Amino acid sequence: MESEVLRVRALLLGFVIRSFNVTEGDVRLDESLIDQGIIDSFGLVELTAFIEKELKVVVRDADMTRESFGSLDKMAKFVVGRQRGER
Repeated sequence: MESEVLRVRALLLGFVIRSFNVTEGDVRLDESLIDQGIIDSFGLVELTAFIEKELKVVVRDADMTRESFGSLDKMAKFVVGRQRGER
């Protein structure tokens, strides 16, 4: 499972880099993208749309918590868990 989490995290990071004009060094993987000033609420909507379209994971309003979306690390774990039928 860990390798799948790393793969998903790399996909999410690539999207963030392309979409929000930052470099890999600008992004702390274990901190909130909002707290880092990388995205705002509209950016979160874009990121959610990417997850739903490219990773085939439905994100419900109830999923939008710091536990699931508080960092790229947490998002990757959330996505892989949902793909495996968890939650």
